[in-house]
Amino acid sequence: MNPQKHPVSLKRILIAGPTAIGKSTVSLHLAQVIPMSIISADSRQCYRHLDIGTGKVLPHEMQGVRHYNISELELHENDTAARFAERSRQWEDEIRRENRLPVYVGGSTLHIQSVVWPLDEAPQACAPNLIKLRHQEQENGEEFMLEWLERVDPAYRQRVEGYNPHRVFRALDVYLQTGKPFSSFHSEAGFSSLPEDTLLVVLTCNRAYLVDQIEQRIDTMLQDGLLKETRSILDMGYTGEEQALQTVGYKEAIAHLRGEYDLETMREKMLTSTRRYAKRQVTWFKRWKAARVIDVTRRAPDDVAAEIASLVR
Repeated sequence: MNPQKHPVSLKRILIAGPTAIGKSTVSLHLAQVIPMSIISADSRQCYRHLDIGTGKVLPHEMQGVRHYNISELELHENDTAARFAERSRQWEDEIRRENRLPVYVGGSTLHIQSVVWPLDEAPQACAPNLIKLRHQEQENGEEFMLEWLERVDPAYRQRVEGYNPHRVFRALDVYLQTGKPFSSFHSEAGFSSLPEDTLLVVLTCNRAYLVDQIEQRIDTMLQDGLLKETRSILDMGYTGEEQALQTVGYKEAIAHLRGEYDLETMREKMLTSTRRYAKRQVTWFKRWKAARVIDVTRRAPDDVAAEIASLVR
């Protein structure tokens, strides 16, 4: 790829796509031709200690490119798309002062939407509702709660990775308070248009290629020490109930370490959950009519980066 820098008139680029498609690698190649810094739009990479299971770009892999929203929070802290949007505005200002372009990279749909399309105001949490929901969970289990969410808010259910009690309870609480789906507070009215200074790119690929990429990602995570990383987190005193640990990969690893199933079963559950999550991501990305879609099936990352760079005026 030609290392010559492209002139930049945009205020931000967002690179989205399903898990394991190679967003981080493409972004590092893009940084070779555009003066930029990267803001992770991943709802888990913001947590310290969650390195292997989130596919986090580690300091020695950053190639001198400044990364934001990496290892910002402790595992006991809860985070939201609204808080991410507030942090990102400050980071954008800092990046532009350095004459660089903010480039968001990630697959968390609400995080990306919060940057481009402001979130509507939803009611604050209702403590009595949360107590009732916790009792429902204890009496009926996780599947019951997910089925309930599917009935009252199927659109938001698509965004929930695995069983995330914080998100499930939040959505059901808002529904109980208002009678409206939580997703209705995330208006889709603007999804067909973008600010002129914003480029939103969605990476896509054929299903077989993505399934293969997911399997490679899972096996690499296990080879790199996901179980050891998870064990060290539990040894710190975390219970596994924290919002940050309600994540595909860590959830199955914790269950395996507690003797709930063997290693092969853990791997199969991780694969199944990740494929389902990727399918929900792909479904949601299709709503973003204003996005530029780039098929990356069996393409080199530098070739994909060059195509993105060509879109920058």
